[in-house]
Amino acid sequence: MNRNENTWFGIKLNQRRATNLFILSIAGTLITLVMLVQLFMPLVSMFLSPYYAEELQYYFQIMLMNLPYLVVMIAGFAISVYTLIKCRKIAQSYSEVIFTNTSKSRIATFCSNCGNIRSEEEKFCKQCGQEFS
Repeated sequence: MNRNENTWFGIKLNQRRATNLFILSIAGTLITLVMLVQLFMPLVSMFLSPYYAEELQYYFQIMLMNLPYLVVMIAGFAISVYTLIKCRKIAQSYSEVIFTNTSKSRIATFCSNCGNIRSEEEKFCKQCGQEFS
């Protein structure tokens, strides 16, 4: 997997964003599971109660009333699981040895021989050819 091709629904992800999304998707997965259980707890308690013994039409009516909520929660659960899988793949594509957040030094360095400004990456001076250690 190329580092430049890591996207989540069209948003480019780096390692830091992938970590934040991973944590949010774990929370989203747990919250949607708890909400799904809470949605059907009254139905289960009515089904187990002896007072509502033979009224199957009532159960179907409650299930149809809860259907929009069920669809939204299942969609949220699917997005959370997809995000977990995608962020896991992104985290595996990064090496622990490579530092992804590198910043250049803002301190100017000069050649000790000719006084020319040099960058940190240069090993030799462009004007006088002196080697930097």
